[in-house]
Amino acid sequence: MTRNQLISLAAAIGIVAILAGLYFFNSRTPSAAQLPERMATELGRMRTVQGRVNLTVGTTTLEQEFWSQPPTFMRAEVDKGPEGFRGTIVVLNETDAWGYVPALGLVTVADRTKRSAEDQQATTSYLETLADDVLAALRASNDVQVIGEEQASGRPALRVQMFVEPSATPFEASQLTVWLDKRFYYPLAVEGDNGNSLRFQFVRFNQDIDPATFVFVPPPGATVRRLGGGE
Repeated sequence: MTRNQLISLAAAIGIVAILAGLYFFNSRTPSAAQLPERMATELGRMRTVQGRVNLTVGTTTLEQEFWSQPPTFMRAEVDKGPEGFRGTIVVLNETDAWGYVPALGLVTVADRTKRSAEDQQATTSYLETLADDVLAALRASNDVQVIGEEQASGRPALRVQMFVEPSATPFEASQLTVWLDKRFYYPLAVEGDNGNSLRFQFVRFNQDIDPATFVFVPPPGATVRRLGGGE
């Protein structure tokens, strides 16, 4: 083997070693102290989320299809649950927050370009802020435990348990168990000690989403009511 070949081989081995080191670092389970920073970093590599999610509050469960392109676009469609909720659609985009409730024949729309604290509930969704809310809970908690790796939504996930003050987070529970996708650290499931839970049946990341998904056209005959305005 010539000198140049030896140099090339050594360089290749060095590159492989660096890549292997990066893979080992990224695949290693973080400690509780490292978890918020790792979650923030990996969420930054996530472009889109699509899936089917169950939301359970008490004895009521809503099943919905979900599309998200953070930080601005989201759509959720409820297709299973109590009659009054079935067919409900929420669409969020750069300018508007749309909500459609077929049982009422009502469409509400709020201007997302002029959001105030009073309008926050009408211009966002628990699904839109899910990852940020879990990250905020992790940062606010003084008692976080990384239990280990489990399967959730058909994907490898980290099971994490934390205690938080309900007043410090949007979650109405003091103990939360969260399953974070091991690749993107997106919450695949969240369970509170109050019995409420959110769990994805399946999820896909970084798939292209048709921009038309985030456009909402009110159905014929529906009443359209604008927040702060009229019909």
